Amino acid sequence: MHRPLKPSCPQRLPLDRLCTPSRSRAWEEAIDWTTPIDRSRRFYCDTLTPLYYTRVYAELGDAHRLRYNQLTGLYSNELIGFLETFVLGRTLDALIERTDLDLPEALTAALRGFRHDEQGHADQWRRLNRLSEPEWYAGCDYRILAVGRAAKAAASFVAGHPVAFPLMFWFQLVQEERSVDISRRIAAAAGDLEPRYVAVYRGHLRDEIRHVHIDWHLIDHLFARRRVLWRRLNARLFRQIVGTLFLAPAAATTRIVRRLVREFPELRPIEARTIDELATLGTSEAYCSMMYSRETTPITFALFDRYPEFHPMREPLKSYHPRLLRREA
Repeated sequence: MHRPLKPSCPQRLPLDRLCTPSRSRAWEEAIDWTTPIDRSRRFYCDTLTPLYYTRVYAELGDAHRLRYNQLTGLYSNELIGFLETFVLGRTLDALIERTDLDLPEALTAALRGFRHDEQGHADQWRRLNRLSEPEWYAGCDYRILAVGRAAKAAASFVAGHPVAFPLMFWFQLVQEERSVDISRRIAAAAGDLEPRYVAVYRGHLRDEIRHVHIDWHLIDHLFARRRVLWRRLNARLFRQIVGTLFLAPAAATTRIVRRLVREFPELRPIEARTIDELATLGTSEAYCSMMYSRETTPITFALFDRYPEFHPMREPLKSYHPRLLRREA
């Protein structure tokens, strides 16, 4: 006779270790925001850039790769800043304002700290872009990212009602855990990257680790206790969002390529092929594993294992294979 076991999962940090923001913020004060950016350096880790996983990448020269890397770094700053203010910020505000959820006091305190962190992070991404491209970002925060009105309205509604749509806690978890991996990759490549980028990502790492564990507590308190049918519906919606928006390179990657070609007209003959190859990355095992895997997002995958309604995540995420552990009675 066999009896199923709960899939193994990394150890979660207790709430009393999560309700206080990071000890020292001295790293923020140490960042030099006045010296011009070093344009001879990359802004981002090459292995995080979509084009790195295409065949056409081998045809680019050093100058092309450097500028593509920098444009991708700028886009990443825009995207993270948008998510932290417009999406995660609204979700956290909505939770903090609810007094009827019967959350542990320490979790409520952790949410306030989480919100404070996100406000500070968004400001740093904006400052980093303004330092990198002063003329581009003098009057706006977004030059590469473009979010349509309908998509923005839908995101705003769902983010503002996280208890009704607990998929938001999964959204937070997977994005924060990806941020942890991004920060670690950038720290590992620090010698080749612009120092201000390294400093900002490295400084955020402790916050991001704490946020992942807060999201895990939210899932246990506000997702796990919902009716099975509602969990399944939210899991299905989350699966569709990941498959259509998170995994395959976004339209912004095409805008980056077009910008690169404007700066380097000699790339025009391979522009269409470059865009076509980017469009196929959703089926690339190497690219998908970089985005989401048991190595890059271990807690997310372990929680997918724990909740059967998330086992179908193996459909959009080719790197995910549910683990069902069993033992002899």
